[in-house]
Amino acid sequence: MLPIEKQQLEPLVRNDLNGLIVTMPKSAKIYLIDLGRKRLINRETFLALFENNTRIFEDLDIHFIKDGKNIPDESFMFRCEDSPKIFFVDGIPPNQVKRHIVSPAVMGRYGFDWRAVHLFNVPLQAIGYPDGTPITNPPNI
Repeated sequence: MLPIEKQQLEPLVRNDLNGLIVTMPKSAKIYLIDLGRKRLINRETFLALFENNTRIFEDLDIHFIKDGKNIPDESFMFRCEDSPKIFFVDGIPPNQVKRHIVSPAVMGRYGFDWRAVHLFNVPLQAIGYPDGTPITNPPNI
């Protein structure tokens, strides 16, 4: 077992922070905390997916959160004509998955922009993206 001092220096998976947008002071890098990890998102993709008033938290300690995969530039949200479910398309082609955003509360927690959701005029079963991990609120929220 590692000494306590060493354990505290190891980055952690922080599912309790899922949905937060963070940056370090005086940094242009923006991260989405998702799946307990910080995922780098470029400014153009951030502006395309998130509400204009989404709060970005400045945090000196984000290096204590494990790194995740970057949010790809190709990411987008959609729903289909026959379903109220909204999905976030995550991953890099050809390995993209659709991740169900499970509720309006989760849309709000993440700061996703409802106007950024594309409507596909096809049935959901016609969409070829495999299912990915659903986007949910952190535990105990």
